Amino acid sequence: MAPEDRPVIVVGAGFAGLAAATSLKRRGTPILVLEAKDRVGGRVLTDYALLKDHPIEAGAMMVHGSDASVLAWIKEFGLTAEKVAAYRGTLIAFKGKLRGGLGMALSGLESLRSTYQTLRKFPRLLAHYDGPDMTLDRFLVEHRALPTARQFVGAMYGGINAADPEEISVRGLAEEAHTETGGLPWANYQVVGGYDGVAKRRAEQLGDAVRLRTRVTSMDWSSDGVTVQADGPAGRETFQGAAAVITVSLGVLQARSIRFTPELPLEKQRAVDAVGYGNADKILLVFDETVRRTRIGRATSIAMRDGSWYFLPYVREDSGPVVLEGFLAGRKARALSGRPQEEVVDAILRDFEAYLPDADLRHHLLAARYIDWTSDPDVRGGYTFPKVGGGQEQRRVLAAPVGDVLFFGGEATHLAGQYATVHG
Repeated sequence: MAPEDRPVIVVGAGFAGLAAATSLKRRGTPILVLEAKDRVGGRVLTDYALLKDHPIEAGAMMVHGSDASVLAWIKEFGLTAEKVAAYRGTLIAFKGKLRGGLGMALSGLESLRSTYQTLRKFPRLLAHYDGPDMTLDRFLVEHRALPTARQFVGAMYGGINAADPEEISVRGLAEEAHTETGGLPWANYQVVGGYDGVAKRRAEQLGDAVRLRTRVTSMDWSSDGVTVQADGPAGRETFQGAAAVITVSLGVLQARSIRFTPELPLEKQRAVDAVGYGNADKILLVFDETVRRTRIGRATSIAMRDGSWYFLPYVREDSGPVVLEGFLAGRKARALSGRPQEEVVDAILRDFEAYLPDADLRHHLLAARYIDWTSDPDVRGGYTFPKVGGGQEQRRVLAAPVGDVLFFGGEATHLAGQYATVHG
């Protein structure tokens, strides 16, 4: 193959890899996309089997922000995204019950003051913080957060960042809040018919340039290009490229699952390790129609004390089974990762039984699925978060090309506040 005919090799067919490949193709550049899994979409995965005619998101569940680039793809493909109600109908596990926001605030003076601190005081303080870097947990202690506020602020930011308050950088949160997105909260949208349909349609336009079940294991690089070794359906394969765009998750880079020869520059390796990478798993639960008559059946989402969050994508329907898409983050995800599905489902049901002892949820469960992203060798967690010592400057180093031959993409490299999102 003549040097000018060699493709740019894109490693990973998640949304970042598909976007890079599409951009290159539109410019007339030959491309080859190598994807370890037997599907495209990366950390977007839609389950179509648990409940007939009701897609359930087993990975990323929403499009965040009215300016998200994914919305342009959705429009391009003639798909639909419905806006999700911001907070109406959310239940919060508090003092032995699932309560609405008003009910939580009115459950006592300390609860009322904690609600103010959680929703107003600390989000403002964090957004404008300009002091020495410290963890969120230490920040809340030093600013004398009430016990309930400390727990809920930690759970709120921990859940969003797939991390724990003891890990999250306060300066990092402030940096992200002052980027072009303006920080949280976002408007949220649900893709009707399944989020992974967006990735499938984008991949269809790339045709045979996408190679599935091809896991990259090593990459030799120089100013002349790259030589990529991968394990494919037929065994070990070698690919020659003019350059490479690496869009695997930060967890894969941190695990050194791809061997680079020569090794990446020390500054790049330090950035790989410095940026925080959190844990986020999913639990999908389908209950029969009788659960619609419980507090769960009338909710739009449920926030648990440990930072777990459950979204009810079909709450607008008047009848039929009740679906919960559960998001398990930080230490909750790590505690359950690697355990059999039956044990994980049992643990989650016990969480709910503590607040709804009379609902008898076990006998109304129709189907369940646990998605252990933390143990997935091609993901190894959830997404990135701001860690002490791993702020915007480290993301900038992570995003920088190496020798005009290695390029890096994905949410870990985003510098404008859209880390941890699909469009990032």
